[in-house]
Amino acid sequence: MEGEIKAHYIDHISIAVKDLDKAVKEYETYFGWKVAGRYTDPDENLKVAYFQVGPTAYELMEDLDGTGEVAKFIERRGEGIMLVAFNVDSCADALKQLKERGAKMIDEVPRLSKELNRHFGFIHPKSTGGVLAEVIEGKY
Repeated sequence: MEGEIKAHYIDHISIAVKDLDKAVKEYETYFGWKVAGRYTDPDENLKVAYFQVGPTAYELMEDLDGTGEVAKFIERRGEGIMLVAFNVDSCADALKQLKERGAKMIDEVPRLSKELNRHFGFIHPKSTGGVLAEVIEGKY
């Protein structure tokens, strides 16, 4: 196990919410922020609105139909921080190194976000202090 897994910055933090439009309005009202972008990801069964805070995207995520991972998370834990993503040069290399180092993995090979044209993979919360972690390459 040579060297560290080089993370450039926290790419995004994802907050699971029941009502995306309500949550967006709250952040716009309380912080004065403007939504930087929105997208729907049918493969992950969610819709997202995000604010750009420096290099980090602050994502608000709502489940599309109540059957996806966001809905399951909210059912178990309530609304809140679901995921922290680290920006890396190579998602495949980072996933390989994490597995070799004994991390419990959700993904061993990268997935592709068609909406963002970026490769990403998840590390199980049992290996990361109870928070779903992600490695992702490219720019938001």
